[in-house]
Amino acid sequence: MTTISRRKLLVSAGSTVVMLGAGAPTAHAINLRFQVVVYGATSAGVFAAYAAAREGMKVALVIGPNPIGGMTANGLSRADANEKQPIGGMTGAFFKAMGAAYGQPSAFRFEPHVAEAHFRALLADAEITVFQQDTLERNPLTRDGNRIKYIVLEDGTRLVGEVYIDCSYEGDLMAASGVNYDHGRDGQSKYGEPTAGFGVAQKVVTKAKVRTASGALVPLVKPFPSTAIGAGDAAVMNYNYRLSLTDDPTDRRPFERPAGYNSNWYLLDIAKGFTPDGFHAGGELPGIDKVDRNADTAPGQNWAYPLGNRARRKAITDFHRRYQAGRLYFFANDPRVPQFFRDSTNAWGLSRSEFTDNDNWPRQLYVREGRRLKGLYKLKQTDTNEGARFDDGVLIWGYDYDSHPVQYLEGPNGELVIEGSNSGDTPGMGAKRYHLPLRAMLPAESQCANLIVPVCASVTRVVNCSYRMEPAYMMAGEAAGLCAAHAVIGKLSVQRVDRIGVVTALKGYGAIL
Repeated sequence: MTTISRRKLLVSAGSTVVMLGAGAPTAHAINLRFQVVVYGATSAGVFAAYAAAREGMKVALVIGPNPIGGMTANGLSRADANEKQPIGGMTGAFFKAMGAAYGQPSAFRFEPHVAEAHFRALLADAEITVFQQDTLERNPLTRDGNRIKYIVLEDGTRLVGEVYIDCSYEGDLMAASGVNYDHGRDGQSKYGEPTAGFGVAQKVVTKAKVRTASGALVPLVKPFPSTAIGAGDAAVMNYNYRLSLTDDPTDRRPFERPAGYNSNWYLLDIAKGFTPDGFHAGGELPGIDKVDRNADTAPGQNWAYPLGNRARRKAITDFHRRYQAGRLYFFANDPRVPQFFRDSTNAWGLSRSEFTDNDNWPRQLYVREGRRLKGLYKLKQTDTNEGARFDDGVLIWGYDYDSHPVQYLEGPNGELVIEGSNSGDTPGMGAKRYHLPLRAMLPAESQCANLIVPVCASVTRVVNCSYRMEPAYMMAGEAAGLCAAHAVIGKLSVQRVDRIGVVTALKGYGAIL
């Protein structure tokens, strides 16, 4: 445990916050009391903690499975937002802070370490007590009726709170609390959504044959299933690490052969072929010799992650790191790769100036979707297609239903079928700007009266493909922190908070609704 405080630690844009690791379990349980306990140090988690502290709350932040800043500080350097979108409040201030770092009014592309410094400065300014460890994997909390009484950290410390906010990408605290949730893909009939379920989005790559000369399927490709089009399943879109790459020779770290490297994992790349424009590094950051590489994915290898135990999740994250590092090494060195493509790849490398405490590799796997709360209101495709507005709308957002590939399948003629990835010609792709109602962050009161869930919110899987962007999570985090503070001040369950009062308070802090 470390208390990050203005009085105890000075934080500046170039400094780091030192936090102690988890200790051994204590012989006698220690109860530490807070008014608001936030689980998951994602961008939403930091904003939720800050927003609650801003209202005078004593706040704890449990880092749990997500390092400080989550994806926004771990490689996702091209925010899925721009100056045309109505973003205010703490989220708008974040983009202005990113701009200030580069002498601009605002910036939606930025270096990971600049974003991380901003999040750490917020925690320091608000004097948030930060716990670097996670909860116990088994029996992580105790309930008293329909309320969470306390959560238990790995060293046995109990955090006793009045309100808890689960801001993790995984929704583990939500699941442990016993509230209802969905996972995987909803079927079309579940919520009446035409783009839900298996097989609605398929892209056929006819030139890519997916069997070797011996007749075996190449790695990552599965036989086409008998699942009905539109049926629900346990699938999730692909995960990957968002890498910070540079072509600056003074900062570039060449791609290295990872332990356990197996070049056969990349036979599908050979089957698809290599384009003349060579290795495409990613989205450039203006005026900076760095890019955010959003590629090197392994669809279908992550389906067990959302409900997996920690050992299973670690195996999945380790595989993705090994796979991505190996693919870059393969592109840079394998003689089966055309020379022009090897040359293009070798012009780039990992940025030595990023993630300096983690071998220049992001600390967070991009968990694009996990569990989804079944709360007081379930936001559906009809809502987002129509640009729904709600009296308790705490953020306004608009983004297409963006699903990355879910799996690679073999087509009837041995060709590659990329399943689950929406594209511009997928029916019903466009979502209008819509509200997320506060009710979509709240479980039924009978299930849990003091839990708020802004990240794994009560939205359908189709809607989550739009909602799952970091700026939306940030805005939801601020709203969750305000809601928690109002519940504590009023001695209310989170469901009985004056939701219009939360909306009014958000507007007072500059939110655009």
